[in-house]
Amino acid sequence: MSMKEYLVEPIGAEFSNNALATLGQRFSGRSGEGFEVQFVFQVTQPGCLGVGTGSITYVAVYARER
Repeated sequence: MSMKEYLVEPIGAEFSNNALATLGQRFSGRSGEGFEVQFVFQVTQPGCLGVGTGSITYVAVYARER
């Protein structure tokens, strides 16, 4: 029985043309390692030491067969 290995990493929240090109390169790099993007979701990261205004970012989840 095969198992999947998962990788979770923040990908930021900037989506300018340059940032999108960089994101595509990141996804391609992970693909070269055998990972496929499963999904991307939005999260809120708390402020420093849990106080202050949090920031919104996106997290990518990748998977590959082991």
